[in-house]
Amino acid sequence: MPSGYNLQGIIRRSSINALTQFERMGYYSENISNWSTNAYKATRFEEILGENGYAKGVIRTDHAQGSVQVTKRELDVALSGAGFIPVTSPSGEIYYTRDGSFCLGKDGILMTQGGDIVGSGIKISAQSVKTQINKNGDVFAYKDLSLEPEYIGNIPIVTFDNPEGLKEVGDNKYVKTEISGDEQLLVDHTRISQYSLERSNVDLFDQVNQVMRVNASLLASTTLLGAVNSMYEDAIDIRS
Repeated sequence: MPSGYNLQGIIRRSSINALTQFERMGYYSENISNWSTNAYKATRFEEILGENGYAKGVIRTDHAQGSVQVTKRELDVALSGAGFIPVTSPSGEIYYTRDGSFCLGKDGILMTQGGDIVGSGIKISAQSVKTQINKNGDVFAYKDLSLEPEYIGNIPIVTFDNPEGLKEVGDNKYVKTEISGDEQLLVDHTRISQYSLERSNVDLFDQVNQVMRVNASLLASTTLLGAVNSMYEDAIDIRS
């Protein structure tokens, strides 16, 4: 009998495949927990059968557009189409995000909810009575609604040749890698919508269905492992 089909081989293969299913369950659960997270991108777990007969998982990010929700906050922006907004952490690292739920930080600087500076730093005066963000990312501040607004900066959008190559680092932020390539500034666009937020692209019903299917698979795998393990122990007892 080939080694892959003896009791030890069956136990080893079933154990590895069960661990893969546990990993798969973890990613589905993470997608479900981020269903209400602004601009969250679902992860896909693609199972590949190796040459040794063992299943292994490949993680991919689904960068498809999420639905756009209208809000009442003038500092909320949503992106339509491909692209990311570059933000800079207090320590100088550059990240990329699609979460446009911005706020004002110290000295009126436009920031993310996590404290990262948007773009190159856009300062909105405390004397401003209204902020206008155009579709091309230009930001204007009104000190008086009867006067012309003042241009105070631009929210840039960058794109990547291979966005799936970006590395997710938490807080809905990404960093570029050799696989993603360098960022490319998008000019003359109309992809920003004020008073809006992009929702996650997680298909909740599909993810719940996937969890149920993986759970059933795990139950079958663990049952098989238990049965084969009992057979293996019986075989040892007979030999002894």
